[in-house]
Amino acid sequence: MNKKLLRDSFVVGAALFSMFFGAGNVVFPLYIGLTAGTQWFTGFLCYYAADVGLALLTIYAMLASSCIDRKEGLFHRLGALPAMLMMSAIILCIGPLLAIPRTGATAFAISFAPLGYSSKGITLAKVLYSVVFFGISTVLAYRESNMVDAIARYLSPIKIGGFILIVIAATAWPLGRINADVHDANVAWNSILAGYQTLDVMASLVFGFVIVTALKNKGYTSGSQKALSVGLSSLVAGALLFVIYGGLCYLGATGSSLYPADTEKGALAAYLVGGLFGSASTVVLAVVMSISCMATAVGLIGTTGTFISQFSKGRVSYRTVAVCTGLFSMVISNVGLDIIIAFAAPILTFLYPGTLVVIVLSLFDRYIRNDNIFRFATVGALLSSGLSVLEGFGLPVAITASLPFESVGLGWIAPACIFGVAGWLVRPRAQA
Repeated sequence: MNKKLLRDSFVVGAALFSMFFGAGNVVFPLYIGLTAGTQWFTGFLCYYAADVGLALLTIYAMLASSCIDRKEGLFHRLGALPAMLMMSAIILCIGPLLAIPRTGATAFAISFAPLGYSSKGITLAKVLYSVVFFGISTVLAYRESNMVDAIARYLSPIKIGGFILIVIAATAWPLGRINADVHDANVAWNSILAGYQTLDVMASLVFGFVIVTALKNKGYTSGSQKALSVGLSSLVAGALLFVIYGGLCYLGATGSSLYPADTEKGALAAYLVGGLFGSASTVVLAVVMSISCMATAVGLIGTTGTFISQFSKGRVSYRTVAVCTGLFSMVISNVGLDIIIAFAAPILTFLYPGTLVVIVLSLFDRYIRNDNIFRFATVGALLSSGLSVLEGFGLPVAITASLPFESVGLGWIAPACIFGVAGWLVRPRAQA
């Protein structure tokens, strides 16, 4: 294995880490540790598996099905129109509607909470911060060919160094006694749900395409070169996320006897890091969080631009989409972090099961000849998750409650399996 491959894979892996590790990746591990108390390690493992584990599994599935550089991604087996509908919904979720605005909202909430600024409501300070934050993010994402290198060169070193410093401090100087009275009655499932809400599994469906493009620009064009370089880059990102997630969960646990479980998620990070670094925490946290969230925003703005530009077959330019996405996200970010997270929950609950079905089936892509298995199983999962969301909003039925595994949020598995078997019995048109 040559040195150039290792160096390039590390650079792209650091950029991939920075794109993955954004808004939710900071607030959720801390909150899991706070509410899990002595069960923080269980929460960490469940969160890591639902977030990083599934995200890396998705990239592997894309490699296994040879679709990592196709704009339809894993959804190509669903057919052209359904694939584009699913990808468009995911792009909107990881783009201007949810994930990108959340980066700015989180950065403001954590950076300015120690200074007495609330993240609730629209204030002049928040508006000014969002203008600067998304202005710089859009500038860094403006040139598609240099986006990954811009993240790796300018943002990743500060981001990685800052959080490694926080993890070392949290381990060396624990804030307090870890509370034995667990606030969360269902640590495992709520940690899995938090992993869902990071949007990293959905992001990996398009980040895979972005990193392959970056590696192609570095000369890795053959199938074996792409597979090896993408695999190494993913391992780098996964290792960094393991260390930092674990440290943040532990930091949250050491604050479990100091702060109540209903502490605002954005403010919690400020309090915990403030306990580690004292008066210097305001500057440390503001810089690290702003750059951390900005790296993710740059990646997501670029990803949105790449997808929509290719989807429109060049009729809408990458740069036009990048600028419009940055402006729209700037406006939405001023709504507030908790509102954005609450708004994201039902959308993710609906989309994730269908996405996970396609990911799992794609691992066996070469053995599944009938596309109807993909199509029917995905429909079954989406019908179940859609009903679950509607029931949560007051639909007067209780169908999903009787499904197997519904108590742990996996009620969609049985419908997906049943519909998948039905799809297997329906021969594709080409074979009819």
